[in-house]
Amino acid sequence: MDSDRNRTANYTEGMLKEIELNSCDHFQLLFDYKIKKENGTANTSQLLIELSSEISSDELSQYLLSNAHFRNLINTTVIKPLFGKARYRIEYLPENSGSGKELSITELKMVRIDPSIVYQDDNIGLNPVKVTLIQLTSSSSILFQFNHTFIDNNGVKNLLRSFHGEQFNFLRAKETGQNSFIKRLKSTILLSRKMMTRWYESKAFIHSSSKGPISKDYLIHTLSDEETSLVKSKVKQSHHIASISSILMAACCLSLKNLLVKRNEKPREFVFQQPFVVTPKKEPPYILGNRFSFVHYRLQPEQVTSLSEIEYEINRQTFQQIRDRVPQKFLELQSVLRLVNLRLHLLMISLPARGKLTSFAYSFVDETKVIDRFANCEITNIVNIPPVMRKPPVTFGFVYYDSRLRIEVCYDKNTLSKDEAELLLNSIKGILLA
Repeated sequence: MDSDRNRTANYTEGMLKEIELNSCDHFQLLFDYKIKKENGTANTSQLLIELSSEISSDELSQYLLSNAHFRNLINTTVIKPLFGKARYRIEYLPENSGSGKELSITELKMVRIDPSIVYQDDNIGLNPVKVTLIQLTSSSSILFQFNHTFIDNNGVKNLLRSFHGEQFNFLRAKETGQNSFIKRLKSTILLSRKMMTRWYESKAFIHSSSKGPISKDYLIHTLSDEETSLVKSKVKQSHHIASISSILMAACCLSLKNLLVKRNEKPREFVFQQPFVVTPKKEPPYILGNRFSFVHYRLQPEQVTSLSEIEYEINRQTFQQIRDRVPQKFLELQSVLRLVNLRLHLLMISLPARGKLTSFAYSFVDETKVIDRFANCEITNIVNIPPVMRKPPVTFGFVYYDSRLRIEVCYDKNTLSKDEAELLLNSIKGILLA
């Protein structure tokens, strides 16, 4: 069994395997624990596929189960032992085997898609995916709710492409060449000391007095072709980096600063993170797993001035951390902290921000229109919604759909009013389009 857990070969269907979670996969367990501890639901991203025509529940079920990758995904579970490392249990099933988990599809009838209703219930437990079929007046929409412990955004896009015959590995390659525990512990201590520098200073933070469950709401706006081109034209290379992510994060910082000023709060240090892909380009594309770490940013109040200056500073910090291999050191830190209880783990990583991890979360998932048809129907729209937490109480999502940039403000209504959420959205638009 031990050798099976570390094997990364292509498995034949009809076999049961157990594979240890990588450190980056384990990080998703921590996020899930954090969200639930804050009376949220789960670390789940939600993908809504809007179709041009109607489809029945039986037709959808047959279509989904015809895909071997999807069958394997719904027959994957996470085992969390009291002692030792968590692991995937993957049952590779042949088509029409009649065994394994049944695909359960929830069916709803609505007059129109209301984001505040459709995206509310994202608590899918330890299941890798939940499927909801929404029947409208003359068309259907399919809501996929993916548990990020199992699958990341790249995996989701590969899963969609696989329905059109493209081939992918089901499991991402096992992490190899890890340093010894002593070296990883030393790296953990050094990185922790670096992150905890000035940890006693107050952070720019949207405070909440709410103790109840998170009540989510969403504002979604798609820019025109001309507006999208204007935003792209603002991306300037500095420190060998030319990334729209830096522009978008800069706009988030400025809009958040505007909100805090409106709340009569004194400007504080901004502390936030950006996902950083650590999958080697030569590695085959996969469905199951997560292969990203984080780049950590700190901005003093006097540095939150203009879009171009923040972009320059974010690029500088990104370049410095890539050169210092900080994303890899984050994984080494995870490999050590995953040995302790999740509650203690969360307490330890909260210290650098004095219990406040960041002011905001940020998601940029690139192009979502990866296919034109699904379940033999034409796709009219695809919407990808990230999770919502209380700390931070707002997640900014940015994505291209059909080459147009879409802005999403996903927030906790108990912490942020709709007027404040609209202020954030309008501020981001105004900053990006100025």
